[in-house]
Amino acid sequence: MQISANKNVTCGWTYRVNAGQTIDVAYDLFAHNSANPGYADQPTDEIMIWLYRSGGAGPIGGVDSTTSIGGASWEVHRGNTGTWNVYSYVRTDNTTSATLNLMDFLNDLVKKGWMSSSKYLTSIEAGTEVFVGTGRLDTDSYYCTIQ
Repeated sequence: MQISANKNVTCGWTYRVNAGQTIDVAYDLFAHNSANPGYADQPTDEIMIWLYRSGGAGPIGGVDSTTSIGGASWEVHRGNTGTWNVYSYVRTDNTTSATLNLMDFLNDLVKKGWMSSSKYLTSIEAGTEVFVGTGRLDTDSYYCTIQ
């Protein structure tokens, strides 16, 4: 879906996590310059939306700014893997249940001039990254709709 289409991308997620580890729980979105990239095509941008973190987990890149989206406060981190840009929205207060319009985060990046609205949102993932130790994530409910 091209970002300029400005459709609602409403996602809801309720989960339980083993909080004794160094982990994050996040949505992970990827953007490309084309609508149907092949399996070998690298993204131009990765957008992470961290709902939960523990044990000192942190995203790539330093804090650039803060913003309010979906009734929550977020630190906005800006970094690069050496291949693509990474923008991480880290919720300042952990949650284990959220319903968000993910387009609000993409529109924020376009408004900042960091990403073009001509790019395509090509995938939405959700899960955990375990930085240290072991971890467990149990999803009770999850959905995404595009309208």
